Amino acid sequence: MAELRKDPILGEWVIVAPDRAARPFDDGHHGAVASDLCPFCKGNEAETPDAVLTIPYDDSPDDWADDWAVRVVPNRYPAVASSATELPTSDYFERTPAVGYHEVIVECPSHEKAMRELSTDQIARVMSAWRNRLGAVSSDDSIAHTMIFKNEGAAAGASLEHVHSQLLATSFVPPEIEAELAAGQKYFDQTESNAWTDMLDRELADESRIVAVTGQHILHCPFASRFSGQMCLYPKASQPGFESTADGDLTVLAKFLKTALQSLDDVFPAAPFNLGLHTAPPRDARRDSYRWHLMITPRLTGIAGFEIGSGSWINVVSPEDAAARFRNAMR
Repeated sequence: MAELRKDPILGEWVIVAPDRAARPFDDGHHGAVASDLCPFCKGNEAETPDAVLTIPYDDSPDDWADDWAVRVVPNRYPAVASSATELPTSDYFERTPAVGYHEVIVECPSHEKAMRELSTDQIARVMSAWRNRLGAVSSDDSIAHTMIFKNEGAAAGASLEHVHSQLLATSFVPPEIEAELAAGQKYFDQTESNAWTDMLDRELADESRIVAVTGQHILHCPFASRFSGQMCLYPKASQPGFESTADGDLTVLAKFLKTALQSLDDVFPAAPFNLGLHTAPPRDARRDSYRWHLMITPRLTGIAGFEIGSGSWINVVSPEDAAARFRNAMR
């Protein structure tokens, strides 16, 4: 059973989920063979738990339930459980059941392997599923944090190659998000300004790390990028939660994200990457000083001893160089 254990020195929660080790991994099959074996392909729905949400194609008949474009299912090997069982604990070694939601968003019915290969309309449907499920699980008062993430490529942690993303909702706020929330609120208290607004204004003025700008979004390589080729996509408007994104904005965002992923592939062909959607926790008092963002992190090099041992990072490609290469690819 999944559980949360608190580090007795740092005070940070860690999810211990041994059942995750049993999840299936692709064994090298591809194409038609993979479609026969893949639990995410259309026709193999019985290989997954029942869907909690399906997004149809725009022209699907209302009564044609099998004609799904995007399908959301509970993760068969979850990092958190849907119900709690009492665990022994102590004042020093503190632990509690890891309760929450862990879902898989199957991003298309066919056996595609890269999100950039999906149509803009299909990526918009995927984002609609993200928005829908973020809103649904956030209504649970036991949930303190929600996150959408995506692992594309085995080196980025994907166990199955069929394009998919995941939702993980937890009863605690992870350290990275907690640090962002605390920093955003501290900045607002000191300046009465939004930290992300001021940062993006300065990035736009500098221009060297800007990859692309539309009427609604900004894509840049962060000044202190932890990973080579890391990109971050922000809405121009100060918007704490992704779940409030309007339908029309999803289509614009989908086109922008597709372009970003295509440029990533042009500059670093077939690079595995992680995508993380950071959105304000549903009931956190600091959410108004936050801004949702999509972090795209190529996995060009491994995490080695210094990073693991220190929690600090070494980036071997300057953000300015990466941004210039992405800009050229987009042109």
